Order: sequence, then C-alpha cells, then structure tokens
Amino acid sequence: MKNIKQKILIILATLSLVIGFFAVPAGVFAAVTVDEAIDSGTSKILSTGKLADDWQSLGVARSNTPASKEVRQARYNDIVAYLNQSDRLSATDFERTIIGVVSIGGDPTHIPEATTHKNLVEELYQSNAMNSGVNAIIYGLLALQTKEYAVPENANFSIQEMVDKLLSLQKADGGWALGGAVGDVDMTGMAITALAKYKDMPGVSTALDRSVAWLSSVQLKSGGFKGWSNENSNSLSQALMAITLTGNDPKGALFTKDSDMITALMTYRTADGGFKWLPTDTQSNGMALEQALYALTQYKFYLNGSGSIYDFVNNPVPQLIETPVEPDPSTEEPSSSAEPGTEDSNSSDSNVSSEDSSTTTSISDGSDENTEETISDSEGSSNVEKNTTDSSEAGIIGDTDSSTTAPSKEADEEAVQNTSNNANSDNAKSLPSTGEANDYMFLSVLLGASMLLVGVFFLAKNKRKQNN
Repeated sequence: MKNIKQKILIILATLSLVIGFFAVPAGVFAAVTVDEAIDSGTSKILSTGKLADDWQSLGVARSNTPASKEVRQARYNDIVAYLNQSDRLSATDFERTIIGVVSIGGDPTHIPEATTHKNLVEELYQSNAMNSGVNAIIYGLLALQTKEYAVPENANFSIQEMVDKLLSLQKADGGWALGGAVGDVDMTGMAITALAKYKDMPGVSTALDRSVAWLSSVQLKSGGFKGWSNENSNSLSQALMAITLTGNDPKGALFTKDSDMITALMTYRTADGGFKWLPTDTQSNGMALEQALYALTQYKFYLNGSGSIYDFVNNPVPQLIETPVEPDPSTEEPSSSAEPGTEDSNSSDSNVSSEDSSTTTSISDGSDENTEETISDSEGSSNVEKNTTDSSEAGIIGDTDSSTTAPSKEADEEAVQNTSNNANSDNAKSLPSTGEANDYMFLSVLLGASMLLVGVFFLAKNKRKQNN
C-alpha cells in the first residue's frame, strides 16, 4: 500500500511539473501586440507583390509599412485599365475606387490616363447614389470625406442630403440593415463609420448614441459579434471601426463582456499572419484579413488621437507623383563674385522636389460582388454572409493578374517618413499588448507556477518519507 501511495505521489508530481513547464511559456509567449498583428497582416498582403483591391490598399496605406511606390504604381495601372474597360460604372464602383485611388497616393479627380472616367468624384456626384441603396450612401459619404473635393454645379446630391437619407434608414432598434426591420451589425458598423465625421449635423449625434448602445446590447460574451447567423471576424471588424470612431474604448466596460473586442479579434489570427472568418475556420481568409487590418489601424488612430483612417487631409499618405517646386523668382541668383572660402546663403538648390497630391489615381477591381465589404448595387446580402474564399493561398481576392511588380525590400523613403502616426511602436504610444491569450496570461502563469509548486511539494514530501 505504501508503494502504491509513493507511485501516485511521483505521478502527480511529474504531471504537475510537466503542466507547469508548458503553462508558463504559453502564457508568456502567446500574446501578440496590435502592431505585430498589423505588421504580419501587411506582410502577408505584400508578400504577393501586389495590392489586389481597394480595401487592401486602404489597410496597407494605414499600416506601419506602406507599400513601395512600385507596388502602388502597379495598382494605379490596374485601376486605369479597369476604368478604360468599363463603359458603365455604378455609384459603388466610383465610391470604392475613389477610396482605393486616394489610398495609393493618387488623385481621383484627375486621371489623365483614363479614356472617359477622368474625374471619379464628379461622376459620383452625378450618379444615382441616393437611390442605389444603403451601401451607396454609406460608401458615398466615406469616399467624399477622404479629401476636400469641389462639388460640381450639376451634382445630384449634397453631403447633407446623403447624411439625412442615411439617418432616415436607421431602424427602430438603433441599427442599420440591408433590409427588414432589425439592425445588422455589419451595416450598423459601416453606417456609424460613415456618419462619425458629421456628428455636429442635426440628428447625427443622437443617432450615433442609439446605434452604439445597440451594438453594446448585441455584443456576445466572447467580445465578438454575429452577422446574420454566425459569429465572425468581419462583423467584429466593422463594429470596431464604429466604436473607435465614436470615441468609445473597445476594451472599456461598455464593450467588455467576458472578453473585450480587441482580444476577441485577435483570436481570429492565423499562423500565417492572416485572419480567419469564422471561429471554427482553420485557414486565413482574404476578406477577413483586409477588414481586420484596417480596423486595427483605426484602433491605433483612436489611441493616438489621429481621427479617421478615411481622412487623407489630416493623415496624408505617400503620393505617386512628385512635382518639382518652381524656383522663387524673388530669390537672388548666387553671386559669382563671392569671396573664395565663403558660402553664399542663396546658393542652395531651389529645385527641391515635393509630393503633389493632386495628380494621381487608382482603380478598382471589377469584381464587386466577390471582393467588397457589403458593397453591392442592390440591397441583397451582407459581406459577412457572402464571404468568399481566398483566390490564392496568400489571401488575395479579385485580381488574377500576377504580373504586378514585386515590392522592393524596403519601402520608399517617402513611405517610411509618412506613416500617419502609425509607425510608432506599442511602447512609444503605450499601446496595450493584446493577443490571443493576453487577458488570460496572468491566469496561465499563475496556473503554471502553482503546478510547479505542487510538484515540488509532492517530490519533497515523498523524499522525506523515503528518508524516514
């Protein structure tokens, strides 16, 4: 009997030591910071050598490492080709493409390479966006708030009219949806994102408060959100955009159930640096990665007080076209009679190149229904429900052209310099270390330490008995 007890003690001690050995490292190393998630997601996209669509362009533009000029130029060329092949474009085509063009450093009002669609903003204003469904209104507002665009005289609508129309489509529960009487998380998140800039307009602030309260009420215990039927990362990403743009903390009490939104989103990360769509998925998904990437960058904007990722006036990106600065005629020419050994203060090179934000453009992929986040001409389906699988292992959706110039090993100097406050490290901006196991790291470490102590205790007790 005594031998049996000793064997049991040895087994328990061994198990305790093994569990403790693995539990401590798991808790310590499983945490992934927001910056690390952004960096790995950006690397996954850029590893293909191209930007496949407008939403990738937006996410990468707001990441810590904007795409090289070669990659952005290749995307611009794709956009021009798309515009030249499309005689008729819908309102959402114009809207999505405007966002994509601005994201790569182009000017959607000046696309000289296009045969007909040379000014996307003017064409959008002349489109039937107001009667093209809630998608067209949401993305119209987002597209037009990227820069301060002139409104053409023959515009079919104004910003105020779009805002009023979107407010009129809010459901009784406080949400928005493609159809029906009940709010949908995806559409609500996108509507809030579009309206946040106009909170000072009549009725907007009240509508935003109602919608934020509704999102909090439907948040799951996991910290995530359901789409029409499934809990998924896309719905969570859209909710995260909305929450941060309204000044709410996604890790605060209002949006923390058993877990918070950031921790919940990080559970969708995959080993290859991407994000999956459903919790049960084992592979990363292109659409999920795009949405998670720009949602996390918006979270950084929130922490840094940088405003919206759709604001390219206060948060500019590297431009494609560099226009030399004309010499100032009032500047005197260097004197040829300057004394030897002296330096003329006017002799510095005046032909310094600067970035002109008004001479470039970008295109969209021609596969709206398969590549966009709830962008369709008819109100039919949510991006969550019509989610498509990746068209390649790298998570690219839409483009099939593989001839795009590969990215340089290092981003352009201009891209490195202009990261819109996103290049700061987590430590520099006191960003939280959030990850799959971060909120449980303390418990994991505590469990591991406890198991180690139990193991040591049993071994010591067994040794004493043997000595006696």
